[in-house]
Amino acid sequence: MSDGAQSENGRDAPRKVGLRERLAHFTWANFACTQSTGGIAILLSETPHQFHGLQTAGVAVFILNLVLFTLFCGAMLARFALHPHMLRRSLTSPPESFFFGCFWLSIATAIICIQRFGVPHTSGDWLVVAVRVLFWMYAAGTLIYATTIWIVVAAMSPIKPLQINPAVFLMIFNTMLTGTVAASIAQSQPPVQRLPIIVAGVAYQGLGWIVSLILLPWFVGGLLRNGLGAPDHRPGLFMPVGSPGYTIVSLIGCARHVPRGYGFLTRFPSAEDVLPAVAAWIGIFLWLFTFWLFAIALVANIPVMIPIHVRKGRRSRLRFQPRMTFTLSWWGIVFPNVGFAFATTMIGQELQSSAVQWVATAMTILLFAAWLMDLWLHLKALATGQIMWPGKDEDMPKSS
Repeated sequence: MSDGAQSENGRDAPRKVGLRERLAHFTWANFACTQSTGGIAILLSETPHQFHGLQTAGVAVFILNLVLFTLFCGAMLARFALHPHMLRRSLTSPPESFFFGCFWLSIATAIICIQRFGVPHTSGDWLVVAVRVLFWMYAAGTLIYATTIWIVVAAMSPIKPLQINPAVFLMIFNTMLTGTVAASIAQSQPPVQRLPIIVAGVAYQGLGWIVSLILLPWFVGGLLRNGLGAPDHRPGLFMPVGSPGYTIVSLIGCARHVPRGYGFLTRFPSAEDVLPAVAAWIGIFLWLFTFWLFAIALVANIPVMIPIHVRKGRRSRLRFQPRMTFTLSWWGIVFPNVGFAFATTMIGQELQSSAVQWVATAMTILLFAAWLMDLWLHLKALATGQIMWPGKDEDMPKSS
């Protein structure tokens, strides 16, 4: 592998970089791969039009995600063991510090996948209890993190509002996904445990959504003032799509599973019928906003996704040259839009609309293709030194 060092004749000379040095640049942003892979596994299990083998495919993707997550955790531990000073730096220096949220989001998708693929096929209630314990541990951990990271950023690396990096949304997404986890696991929990989980899920979702609303004006203002950004990092513009998308999923999912006539709901006997309808209308209210954010990111990326024609060689043959190179921000194409597709699925189910559900199925297919593309490009970038290489990763200081 090589990097751009200058030789005597002025040309780029290869420079060898050992594994120890490369591990120093294995950043938290790599966990964007595992959060997206877990999201795809969930989406495959929930897509409206199922066929034989699709659930098995979801299980396979989930197992792959567990393997990747274990490997990434091992690589991160090796990084900090070999380069102890990188631990503090990774948690306090943007933009890498923003991506620590990807680690938490990977755990959230794993909990949901355990519920989807494990609980229905397990005898006894031990796994139900385990999922419940994992939920409360995740809720506590992300609340502590979401409180601490904002203090750390404000004290050590202040952000200029109109130069905001889309990855800043990851500082609150992990907390917001507590609501999505609650919506996913509530149905299998006994009423005495289900109600507190649902209440916590809605509360956490409210926190995540409100903080995202605070960030969104800065994000849009930054686009208007600074432009669309470097082509390599434009896929990160999809990040805000997850805010309303996962909010829809959480509200509809929690409303579906409220226990009838239990706790304070005994005073509201019609709550089980009214809340899903209210949640569905809120979801519809937010859906077009989600699409608008998606459309902005898509239109910003389309021009630079199309390769340009260049003439090379003495015979002036036309060749295609890409305008973008892979960066870990490309995983922004997948995870936020998983929330959008999942929200579309749930709205289609509530409206009992086959047209909306077919749209959700088409979104699932496109996202699966995007996931395969990102997975291949991620592996290729590792092999060719585009990432995990000195000067090419999120551990380099950049404007935030």
